Formats: sequence, C-alpha cells, structure tokens
Amino acid sequence: MPQRNNVCPIEPLSKDKFQRKLAAAWGRVWPTMGKGVMAERMGLNDAKTIDRAVTASNLPEAHTVFNSLVADISALDEVLKEYGLRAAPRHAVAANDMALAADLSLTVTEFLKRLADGKRCHIDTAVLAELFRRLIPQMQAVVDEHDERVAA
Repeated sequence: MPQRNNVCPIEPLSKDKFQRKLAAAWGRVWPTMGKGVMAERMGLNDAKTIDRAVTASNLPEAHTVFNSLVADISALDEVLKEYGLRAAPRHAVAANDMALAADLSLTVTEFLKRLADGKRCHIDTAVLAELFRRLIPQMQAVVDEHDERVAA
C-alpha cells in the first residue's frame, strides 16, 4: 500500500479484529449508561445485539455499528483508532466557559495527584482518560467557535 502525505499506511482490519475492537468499545460505553439506554438510543428493540457484540459472538450490521455513535460519540473510538481516525461532532456547541474552567482545574489537580509518585500506572491512565474524554469535546467547541468567527 503506498504511503500518502508522510502518513504510515493503514492496514485493513480482519473481521475478527474489528469484532474484538467493537466489543471493547461497546464494553466501555454501555456500563456508563446501561445496556437498555444504549440500545434505545441506537434504535434497537432490546440489548441482545449489544450483548452479542460485547461477547464477540456476533458482528452487528453496519447501520447498527454506526448507530452506536448516537448513544455515545466515543462508542467507536477504539475501532476508528485502528484506521488513524476518531469520532468527533462536526458541529460543537460552545462549552459553558466557567464549567469548562472548573473541569480543567479539577482535571489538572487529579493529574498532578496521579503523577505525585513520579509514574503513571495503568489505573492512573484509565482515570485520566475518562477525565480527558469529557473535556476534549468542550475544548474543541471553543476552537470551533474561533474558527467559525475567523472564517466569517
């Protein structure tokens, strides 16, 4: 596969690897909202499709996979990462500035606590990833607001 724009070539995923990545992604998302809520947001009648996907016993249809983005915008990040991509809204609503500042302050405090021993273990990384995951769209909304103003 030829290299484009100094970017490493991306290899296609096998069905099995795609299924494992999807299982990991949905397995991370549903515990925060519940399988029933996730299924409802995805337009499913019940959570059986989620159960089968998370246990990697069945690969859902393409529209069902993409409908998981409706349940949680990060529901496919683990899969998209394999292709060098990530899910992000095209149109972000500008974040509440005071809430963002407070969240950033709390996140920095937690980050410093986790680095106090001089290392970041996998538990620290997991906690920080969840904190950062919430902040990235809020910060991107500020960047998008600026970009729209400059483009106008």
